[in-house]
Amino acid sequence: MRYRDWMAVVLIVFFVMVIAAPAVARDRVERFEHAVDYRIGGLINIERSIGDPCTTGAVRNQKISGYGDMTKVEVVKISPYIMSIDEKTDWSTAADAIGKLMVATTIELCARPMSAADLNYNDIIHTYHDAVIDGRVSAYGLSEQIWATQISTEPGQSGSYHADFIAAYGPGPYDKYAFEQGLTAVNYDPEKSWWFDSSREDGIDRGKYYVGNYFNIDQYAYTSGGELKRFISMSSPFSNANLYDDLDIIGMAEVKESFNMHNIRRGPEGIQLTWWERLF
Repeated sequence: MRYRDWMAVVLIVFFVMVIAAPAVARDRVERFEHAVDYRIGGLINIERSIGDPCTTGAVRNQKISGYGDMTKVEVVKISPYIMSIDEKTDWSTAADAIGKLMVATTIELCARPMSAADLNYNDIIHTYHDAVIDGRVSAYGLSEQIWATQISTEPGQSGSYHADFIAAYGPGPYDKYAFEQGLTAVNYDPEKSWWFDSSREDGIDRGKYYVGNYFNIDQYAYTSGGELKRFISMSSPFSNANLYDDLDIIGMAEVKESFNMHNIRRGPEGIQLTWWERLF
């Protein structure tokens, strides 16, 4: 290869690297990951809070307390407006333990619930209705957007809590309205947001980096002897679906379940934290 041709190849490779570099750096800067592996025994007290009510899709709070032997593996991935947590927690208490071991987990979504208008209207109203956004109609949520499980295992018994979930809640019409009215300092970015568009088949348009609005979870809860409590309060203003589940079992309990709430699909270049999210 002649020197001039060789230099041309080098320059082409250099420019490709320069062009690609910002995308690589952007992904690296906007990604948070944490993996933890516990092998512990004795008197256990753990409190973990992950996420933010406004910017990570959900908040996951967990409290573990009591006497026992425990293994716990957890992987957390967070980017703006989206969070994924995969955990496996298994434990047992000795027959002569002086108390129970409790694992309590609460996931609270950022996604807005179905809404009802105030007494002047007394009707279901879309959370993102223009009259709600600009304050002409006051409304209240019809669910709490909470997924909570508590397992208390008696001495001599065992328990498990396995959960794999992903929650996304990107900016939308409320954020756009607040930005246009000067009500907040948040920098509204159309490329990361969604808005109503009657010309589209689903009535919604989105920026190419919009992460989506959804909550998907696979969960397994078990105790060979103790108490299992569960409280679920979920709803969607897009599918008009409402799920309420308040459960309390003393003795042996085992619950396996999957739940998927798909409100708004992501943009064509919205970040993906799990492989199966590409099926959206």
